[in-house]
Amino acid sequence: MQQTKSVEGILDEIIQQEFVTDPGVQSVSIVSKTGLMIAGRSASPAKPETFSAMAAIMYSSAEATRTDALKDKLEHILCSFRNTRLVIAEVSSSLLIVVTTDRSMDTEKVLENMNKVITRTKQELVWLR
Repeated sequence: MQQTKSVEGILDEIIQQEFVTDPGVQSVSIVSKTGLMIAGRSASPAKPETFSAMAAIMYSSAEATRTDALKDKLEHILCSFRNTRLVIAEVSSSLLIVVTTDRSMDTEKVLENMNKVITRTKQELVWLR
């Protein structure tokens, strides 16, 4: 009998394969645009629900700004803190990928890995396209 994987299991596997050798990556998670943690791990192990909700709010705020003021396509959100960076991008109409890294990490490399996760997710979970 063939075992089927859960959506969460598939997403966790994709994340682990694309971010496996990056010591500067602190956390990678897939969250819903409504703020639910779907897969991966939160930057805040004590409060993953709060972290995922915060990421969803940040994305929806940027999206609202884009719609109302900028009339441009939102590619990603980048927040730079003293020691950490937070990058948020859209996976699908209902999901986001959220990555926290050391500030010294190459942002282009992080975005490249995020795009690999997004591409693989759409290939393996075709209903997300």
